[in-house]
Amino acid sequence: MDTKRFHQPEYKSQIQGARKYKREVHNAPEKLSQRLLYYLGLDTWQRKTLAFLIFVFFVYCIYFASFFKLNSIEVSGADAQAAVGIQENFKEYIQKYRIGIFPRKNIFFFGTRSFTQFLLDNNYQVAAVLEIQRKPLHRVLINIDQRVPEFVLEQGTNRYILNSDSTIGSAITEEQLALDFKGFKKVTDSATEEIKSGEKFLDSQKNDFLQYLNDNIEKKMSLGIESFEIPGRASDQLIVHLKKGFVVYFNSTTDSKLFLDRFYTLWIQLSPDQQNRLAYFDLRFEKNAYACFKGDKCSFTNTNLNSN
Repeated sequence: MDTKRFHQPEYKSQIQGARKYKREVHNAPEKLSQRLLYYLGLDTWQRKTLAFLIFVFFVYCIYFASFFKLNSIEVSGADAQAAVGIQENFKEYIQKYRIGIFPRKNIFFFGTRSFTQFLLDNNYQVAAVLEIQRKPLHRVLINIDQRVPEFVLEQGTNRYILNSDSTIGSAITEEQLALDFKGFKKVTDSATEEIKSGEKFLDSQKNDFLQYLNDNIEKKMSLGIESFEIPGRASDQLIVHLKKGFVVYFNSTTDSKLFLDRFYTLWIQLSPDQQNRLAYFDLRFEKNAYACFKGDKCSFTNTNLNSN
């Protein structure tokens, strides 16, 4: 081991300096404001300046930066008139929440849930909001299910608009029925029950079943639909009256596509004479289907009484 260096004056000076070294201790300031800055690491003017500039930058981005400001909304799932209404709702929403800690005009703070609820509360034509996407840097994309008049709901002598989401609309006069709703299919509620505008007539499953049959029977089978009948909202039955002079009984809690295919299969197996004499098909049951022909005993029986 080389011991010569231990006797060198420079080395001895370094050793002594190391022995005497003490870390400088910074005591926290006594004033509360200064102490807070001290614990935040802002005890020098350089750090304070940097923190201030960062703060100003974030305030600018949140409240003033045009490149983060939402200025348009693109609507799908609605017609032109409904789309204009939703665009107006968007402007109202942005204006309403323009002030606050987190302004909704900023794309990062735009509330998809709160805007959804705002639309449902303020726009009758919006039945449901299916999707909202924020697109850099200024746009919002929204896909809705538009509520449109779909049927005429008849109960006794009263008639109402029945919308696509099964919401009961306003009452219809005889004059309106003849002029404005002449081409609408009728849905008859044959039960004695109270119905009111604004209520849901059918739940989503039963309404989807009704909509599927309305959209596909004529396309698939070339059979015109005269009207629909429902023996009360609590019932699972859906009765389709066809222009060819017979009816079909469905269970609206089953698979609409499966049972329409079953109806089609049974129909094409009948001869032209049997098709002309058909009184009804009963497709309410999972495994069995029944056909009744005009003049047979079954055609004089009220099949509603035999429903499960």
